Amino acid sequence: MTLRFGEPQGGGRSAPVASKVGGAFATLVGGVFGDPLLHVRLRYQKQSLLFDLGDTARLAARAAHQVSAVFLSHAHIDHIGGFLWFLRSRIGHLETCKVFGPAETIKRIEGFIGGVTWDRIEENGPVFEVCELDNLRLRRARLKPGKARVELEDMPVTGGAILAEENFTVRAVVCDHHTPSVAYAFQSSREINVRKEKLAGLGLAPGPWLGKLKKCIVAGTLDAGITLPDGVVRTAGELAEELVLVRPGNKLAYATDVADTPENREKLIALAEGAHTFFCEAGFLAKDSGKARATQHLTTLGAVEIARAAGVKRLAPFHFSKRYEHDPMPLYEEMLGAAGPLKILGVPVKNR
Repeated sequence: MTLRFGEPQGGGRSAPVASKVGGAFATLVGGVFGDPLLHVRLRYQKQSLLFDLGDTARLAARAAHQVSAVFLSHAHIDHIGGFLWFLRSRIGHLETCKVFGPAETIKRIEGFIGGVTWDRIEENGPVFEVCELDNLRLRRARLKPGKARVELEDMPVTGGAILAEENFTVRAVVCDHHTPSVAYAFQSSREINVRKEKLAGLGLAPGPWLGKLKKCIVAGTLDAGITLPDGVVRTAGELAEELVLVRPGNKLAYATDVADTPENREKLIALAEGAHTFFCEAGFLAKDSGKARATQHLTTLGAVEIARAAGVKRLAPFHFSKRYEHDPMPLYEEMLGAAGPLKILGVPVKNR
């Protein structure tokens, strides 16, 4: 797990917070004070997921090309304002991108698309399958610039699972923020680890061939040949059996802009249960809980209590109120004092 947190950088932005969660690398692009955007890159798969679309200034357009799905919590401007950047970045011959969110997400994404004149892109317009979570079903529509909306068949939601792919599953719960706000949990199907003692026993040096081996395992192409450092070619299946340990996947949870109510707590605890890393808003100090209640946000202590009740290993707090931007340490100190065995990520390095 790699994690760094620095002083606020140019433009008033705080440094990104990054955490390795098994085979995924998650980066809170705008840091703890920026408009929320969590970039989850799936290693060995050339695939990324985005949770919220806040401040996109630090993302290169090419990063958008590998995004297969976007998960919006809600439609306040600091969580969806980056969609126009994403829309422009998706122009070209790219695969359909799925967009998930609460009720009325289809209408909102359609509004973004409809606000642009699309007379010069021919067939290069981005294509989105927009899915809005409404109770126990997903209402879906296909949207493409210059084309009429295509209504797709509703999909039932079982066990909160809104997206199930071969290598991961994403679950969701709808919380209250005076408007529906969706929290998400990403869980990989498996973690692939090379057994170093076996590698040493065979006299093989690590190298790019291990990355190719992992890609073959993920893709299921076990008959593919892998050239070893000594020039010998063996199949991915043979090497996997000798060198690789496959474990159940890790969970990453994401929650922001939720009121501190018993109902929301119950939902978040169930969603984040056993998570390796929980990215959770912690907007206010406990002494400012009145402000948190008025704006329907969690305090530092609220985030810690939910994380501990869920049995989370690591809490990555974010979405701090800018009133603390000059000195975020009291926020961290309050969380550290209540954390117990819970690891708090993002504590400024100079104060550790």
